[in-house]
Amino acid sequence: MRRAVTVKLQPSKKQEKALFELAQATAIIWNKLNYQRLKQFKEFGKTDFSTTEKEAYHEFKNWIGGSTVQQLARKNAESWRSFFSLNRRKKEWRAPRMVQAKTAQIR
Repeated sequence: MRRAVTVKLQPSKKQEKALFELAQATAIIWNKLNYQRLKQFKEFGKTDFSTTEKEAYHEFKNWIGGSTVQQLARKNAESWRSFFSLNRRKKEWRAPRMVQAKTAQIR
């Protein structure tokens, strides 16, 4: 069993602005990565994760920090790999029951 601790942040106006800018920057980078990978997937049928990660790293490292960009790129790649895995399992009829039920209703 995992224990969850809830913390209520009470930042100052300056800290709130910094947190908002950080959240906005991460959203922009996430969307940019998604767009690049979706474009590759539609064009080639696969995605090159290392190339898109390197491009994003060099483009945004001075803005938000290199380690943050790497973390975002790796989390995004993890999401894409999960999508590919579920898609492959769906084609093989080994998808989770919830996905199978939805596809059976569509047909």
